[in-house]
Amino acid sequence: WNIQRYYITGRLNSTIYRDDCLFDGPDPDMPVRGLRKYLSAASNLFDSKHSSATLLSSSILWESNDTGDIPGSGKGNYGGGIIEVTWRLEGVLMLPWRPEVKPFSGWTRYHFDKDGLIAIHEEGWDISALEAFAATLFPI
Repeated sequence: WNIQRYYITGRLNSTIYRDDCLFDGPDPDMPVRGLRKYLSAASNLFDSKHSSATLLSSSILWESNDTGDIPGSGKGNYGGGIIEVTWRLEGVLMLPWRPEVKPFSGWTRYHFDKDGLIAIHEEGWDISALEAFAATLFPI
C-alpha cells in the first residue's frame, strides 16, 4: 500500500473500489459518491515534491461473517469487513499562494462489500475542518 502516492497525488488503485463508493469525512467537499468524482477532487491537491504522508498503523476492525452484519457501524450492510489505517500528513497545497499544511494525523476506514471491493472510504482527522481551512488562508 503506497500511502505517499495516494494521499499526496490522489492516485489510488481504482480496481479495489466500487464505482459507486461513498467517500466520507470532515472535508467540506465530502461526502462524495462515486470514484470518478472523488478522484477529480483529490488529484493535484498536494505538491508531491514538498509533501509527505506516513502510515502509522493498520488494523482489522471487523471481519466478514455469514450474516453480513456490521455491528454499530451505521454505514450500511456491506458484509465484507472493515480495515482501519492511521496516518500522518503534511505538505504544501497546490493553491496559488502555496500554503503549507502543518502535520496532522487521521484515520481511514475501508468498508468492504461481499465481493471484496471498498464500498465506503471513511476518514477522520485530529483537527477540525475549520482548522484545516484556516491553515490554507493563514499558513504556518
